[in-house]
Amino acid sequence: MDGNRRYAKKRKLKEGDGHRVGFLALMSMLKYCYELGVRYVTIYAFSIDNFKRDPEEVQSLMDLIQEKIEGLIKEESILNRYGIKVHFIGNLKLLSEPVRLAAERAMEATANNSRGVLSICIAYTSTDEIVHAVQESCKEK
Repeated sequence: MDGNRRYAKKRKLKEGDGHRVGFLALMSMLKYCYELGVRYVTIYAFSIDNFKRDPEEVQSLMDLIQEKIEGLIKEESILNRYGIKVHFIGNLKLLSEPVRLAAERAMEATANNSRGVLSICIAYTSTDEIVHAVQESCKEK
């Protein structure tokens, strides 16, 4: 998911509205994927580099992410309608506590769903993932 701010700016929308439109587009895309039999979808939602943005913008995005995660775990959500398990991938320790807790609740609430998997990369970068993988390998050895 990229370009939400540019989309909003180009259309003279309020800050944050581009991200809301992007979320609606994501939900439509997920619906079509799962109806077509695509069982595994991975989205990239918020990289570690995004934390370098203006603190007010980051907080606004964290609030939006929390709101949307909480919406995903409601009974009538797309995850439950299509039996989708959700995984959050990335350094969740970097998220604000409310967002991290919402992500954990979503993973727990969908743990028994088995018809599809939605992986959401959040607080990630490829470099951070490589470092984390090496650290975990060292712990195992």
